[in-house]
Amino acid sequence: MWMPWEWAARSNARAVENARTATTLCSRRRLEQAEVELYLAALTPQPYGGQVAASGATGS
Repeated sequence: MWMPWEWAARSNARAVENARTATTLCSRRRLEQAEVELYLAALTPQPYGGQVAASGATGS
């Protein structure tokens, strides 16, 4: 017998798992982007000894 509430529970569990995976991947992507920005900023000579903060590292 087909039980729609079981299908709904499985579907919801898959949706939650997909959302968690997507959140993790997006978080890693933001971290990688911040690391690249900091690396490139470190390579660029700064006038007057100033330091440039990577815009993505602070979330702004």
